[in-house]
Amino acid sequence: MTSNMATADSGIDWRKLLAENAIIPALLVFIVLAGIATGGRFLSPSNLTIILFQSSVLGVLVLGQTLVMLVAGIDLSIAAVAILAAVIMGAGGSERQIMMNFSGILPYLGFLPAILIAIAGAALAGLINGLVVVKLRIPAFIATLAMSLALSGLAMLATGGSPVHYPDPFYESFGQTKFLGLPMPIYMFLALSLGLGLYLSRSKLSVQLYATGGNPRAAALSGIPVSRITILAYTASGLLGGIAGFLFLARTGSVAPHSGGNLLLETIAAVVIGGVSLAGGKGNVLNAFAGTLLLVGLSNLMNILLISPHLQDAVSGIIIVVAIMANTRLQDAPAGQ
Repeated sequence: MTSNMATADSGIDWRKLLAENAIIPALLVFIVLAGIATGGRFLSPSNLTIILFQSSVLGVLVLGQTLVMLVAGIDLSIAAVAILAAVIMGAGGSERQIMMNFSGILPYLGFLPAILIAIAGAALAGLINGLVVVKLRIPAFIATLAMSLALSGLAMLATGGSPVHYPDPFYESFGQTKFLGLPMPIYMFLALSLGLGLYLSRSKLSVQLYATGGNPRAAALSGIPVSRITILAYTASGLLGGIAGFLFLARTGSVAPHSGGNLLLETIAAVVIGGVSLAGGKGNVLNAFAGTLLLVGLSNLMNILLISPHLQDAVSGIIIVVAIMANTRLQDAPAGQ
């Protein structure tokens, strides 16, 4: 009763607010504990810069995955989109790299055309995903998994299976250029996160996204173009995947058809840790951003503590499950209890 009175007096449902944004205090607590555990090394400016730099690629992919999950979908092709885009940018934009490849599939496109073609192709892949899910009514899991396999095969075909070691010098220059002590990929990541977050908080599209994911039937009856919104979400996810491919190449200086490792799983984990519901209609960009920082920060902490890489995956898995369980309990708990 006291809780209900406090809610009524203040006009704010604090329990609901905490349930929807639990990742923010969790991230703050993690940062404090990590700083204590490492004797302050975790909180050093250089290490925090490393965390943001390592978050840039994953974070942009998380933005795309967030949009798709908000409409109750999932994009299993987003990592493959990023890698193929990076391959096209790195190989197709470098005459030297083309000379090193023997597949003869990917021609020399030129530096700027390669970037534009790669990002446009990434958006097209997202559009195809959306059309297949909406028009053919194929489950998103199957449709995007098939797209992922197809794009991975194209990346192998385009390079003959060879890594791209000689991209245009622009990528390395962009990745290493600093402004106020921070590499440019960090600014690109922060700008995209802030821009998308502000847009979704102030636009009509935000209402349509949440309505489509929360109850598509009711949304359609209220006049919301559910099919168009869903296709748009997948297209935007592909576009952001292409941008992530650019950042991947700028951060690493090279790319291979099989690059990415656990990137897809980390993308889904960061989104869910950030409180975005797999059922759609719940979550926001800020919390997904925080989920990305928590996931990357956890990996960084374990590296500082010299925890075995083999054990790191197990620890990360346990923490992810605990975080999801806690978030689910908070969201499902009745208000005022």
